[in-house]
Amino acid sequence: MAETTVNMYHNNTTVQQQHQEDAAAAHLAIVNDVAYRYLMPIFITAGILTNLLNVVMLGRMRHHQQQRQAQATTFCYLMWLALTDMLASIALVPALVHVDRTHLSYGWAFYYAHLELPTLNSLTSASVYIVVGLSVDRYIAVCHPRRYQDVSAPRLAVIRITLSLLVPALIYIPHSFYLEVVSGEGGVGWTYEGVEMATPGAWHAWEVVVELCHRMAPAILLVLLNCSIIYTFKKVTARRKNIVTKNDSVNNSSSNASKKSEEGGKSQQERRLIYLLVTIVATFLLTNLPATVLALIDTAGATHGSFSLEVYRAVANCLEVLSFSLNFVLYFIFVPGVRQGLQEAVKAVRVTLCGLVVNTVPSQSCFISENNTKNTDSTEV
Repeated sequence: MAETTVNMYHNNTTVQQQHQEDAAAAHLAIVNDVAYRYLMPIFITAGILTNLLNVVMLGRMRHHQQQRQAQATTFCYLMWLALTDMLASIALVPALVHVDRTHLSYGWAFYYAHLELPTLNSLTSASVYIVVGLSVDRYIAVCHPRRYQDVSAPRLAVIRITLSLLVPALIYIPHSFYLEVVSGEGGVGWTYEGVEMATPGAWHAWEVVVELCHRMAPAILLVLLNCSIIYTFKKVTARRKNIVTKNDSVNNSSSNASKKSEEGGKSQQERRLIYLLVTIVATFLLTNLPATVLALIDTAGATHGSFSLEVYRAVANCLEVLSFSLNFVLYFIFVPGVRQGLQEAVKAVRVTLCGLVVNTVPSQSCFISENNTKNTDSTEV
């Protein structure tokens, strides 16, 4: 009788555990659907479109404007940052083709096992390195302006950007071999799983080194560089205010009003730049550090972990994908030249589309709208 009672209790416990596992699997399916079928496509589309706009806008501004060395170097970094983020967004599209990867063709299984993670991680790491390179360029320009002409020429920027693209590709070559293609369940189709490592401790140490190079060290550098830039800006601004105050007390000429307006414009630009730098650092930490923590705690490879780990994985992946489109939003908010360049790019696209319509369907509407825009522009000037 006692043995029967124990067996009944064991069976009830097993049934309860099975119900809990089924409920967790159902909740996890909902989380994955929301993250990978609804949110992720929106973020990927936004990343592609915003960075494409960035490339078009920066290309037009670089082509039409006569730039100083500092502007040419900054435009070079921004152009390649937009291209890298756009390529990373495009590389994410195959990841959504097969959300369920249990029964794949051999080609897709080979891509997911050997090419997907190295390609995505190389592009995201290159984007991080370009942001660090841009911050280093701004640090030298602000904190060491006398050395800027020597160490931040556009030619040197091209070399740094090339290294930013090449080094991550070399770092992530070993990750092409830690997954292998295996036969699917029941011998139907193909899937992939983690390779059994002869020395798992050494592989985990290598992953820590990779994450240190990919996100942790760049995050520390970004915080230090931008804090130095902000501190130097505040010192320069305070010194300039003291000089202006002294000049006002000595000279009471009519040119003081114009000087004050110029100083006000400069201080407004500096304040805008400080806000931009702070926001760049904050968004970088917010969108990249969760992925760093995930890479360090996720040792299961291709297999799924606990429910909480999978929820955290979905949140970290969505945040990292969202970061690809945030650069455009930040520059649009804080940099007036970017807004002006976007307006010019949109106007050029509109004129081009109107020209195509006129060539296909004779109409005067495009010419009328173009004349109206010219008239409004002339009245605004």
